[in-house]
Amino acid sequence: MDRVTVVHGGTWDERVVEAELGVLPLKVAPVDWPVMMVDGIVEWDATGWLRYVAERTAGAFRTKTARSYSESLRVFVSFLLGRNVSLRGATRSHIVEYVNYRTVADGRVSGAAWERDRTVIKQFYEWLRETHHVPMPITVEHVNSPWGRCTSMREGRGIPKSSAAGTPLEPPQLRALMATAWMHGVSGASNGTLTGPRDAAFIALGAACGARLDTLVHLTVYELPAEGSKGDLVEMRLPAAISKSRREVRLPAFKNHLKHVHAYIRRGGSRDDAMKGWLPKNPIRISEPPRPGATGIRDETGAWHPFNTMTASDRRRLVTPEGYPALIFVSARNGAPISYATAATITADLAGHHRQRANDEDPPLPNVHTHDLRHTYATHLAALFYLGTPVGPGRDIQGRPHRIDVRSAVTMASTALGHVSESTTALYVQQVGMLALRYTVDDLLGRR
Repeated sequence: MDRVTVVHGGTWDERVVEAELGVLPLKVAPVDWPVMMVDGIVEWDATGWLRYVAERTAGAFRTKTARSYSESLRVFVSFLLGRNVSLRGATRSHIVEYVNYRTVADGRVSGAAWERDRTVIKQFYEWLRETHHVPMPITVEHVNSPWGRCTSMREGRGIPKSSAAGTPLEPPQLRALMATAWMHGVSGASNGTLTGPRDAAFIALGAACGARLDTLVHLTVYELPAEGSKGDLVEMRLPAAISKSRREVRLPAFKNHLKHVHAYIRRGGSRDDAMKGWLPKNPIRISEPPRPGATGIRDETGAWHPFNTMTASDRRRLVTPEGYPALIFVSARNGAPISYATAATITADLAGHHRQRANDEDPPLPNVHTHDLRHTYATHLAALFYLGTPVGPGRDIQGRPHRIDVRSAVTMASTALGHVSESTTALYVQQVGMLALRYTVDDLLGRR
């Protein structure tokens, strides 16, 4: 069990407090910033800085920034505790060791995640120096940037992105991660039998379409491709309002991976068991299930809600004609749509469980994050294109689908992800070639 946890504040239902405790709740404003706990006790330095981050960040990004920074700080604090060191007791040698851990060793993360880690460490220790006069264990220098002269933490600067790139899972690793979800759910804590199929479906959907975490959490049951769609790759639409680019992305999704998602949401399945009559405040009640391929839903008042413009908050208010949340993933605790914070821990937690229980025959799993499912989707899709999976009606002289070069395959896969940057696609080239050499089309399509 991780000694470091982050508790996210928010509003509460006064009626529930009164019903459970038999007294009226005190008129105390709830904490709306992350609170870090170490062994069940508040870590005051970390929590104070997270409050400072939340209060200085304006608008819609206030909660998201504080939550994002709290995750980076949580991992850093856990690393220090493993060496019996506190945040105030860290030295430069600990910082250098952490740089290696996050960019070279088994715990390596994407280049973007490491840049966030550097930002968090630098800003935390600058805040600690200004508020508590604690000497900094890092070296801060003035550097010139495209935005002018600024300060920068020397430790971990200039790490090539290729050394901290995402880690796509190979087909056996993907199967092992989903199998761990099922096994952990069955033998885990309370509600385990309900979380297992859900977590396996979450991993499968991420690998099937390559969507980012924000998008995965807010997709509805009505936006999945129809279960009986023909072909191994089926068209799927990721709506604009919950996509990073704020534009709709149409992509080929892996039908065999989607089977796990359809099994989870099927009537009478584990998703039905997890729902406990939860209803959102001010629900948007869907009048009737939309037809396959529909671009939105109509509510009981006759108002039309396009999927492309529907915000995350409105999606959490959607209720099916049967009275259930329309979002795919729900909590086994109360039947409400799964929270962003819970979803963010699924892949990493399951990879950790797999490493703890693995034997010599199991494929080794890295420290997997949700974004690695996106890399998995891109590399598997590019490898399929390279191996000759049809991408159009054309055929070569032997009547087989045209085989294209690796870079073209990568560009086609990256287009499905919503980016075609040369610097981004270049990170996949070597990984695609290795996958194409080691695995067959059946392996990549999830047929085995």
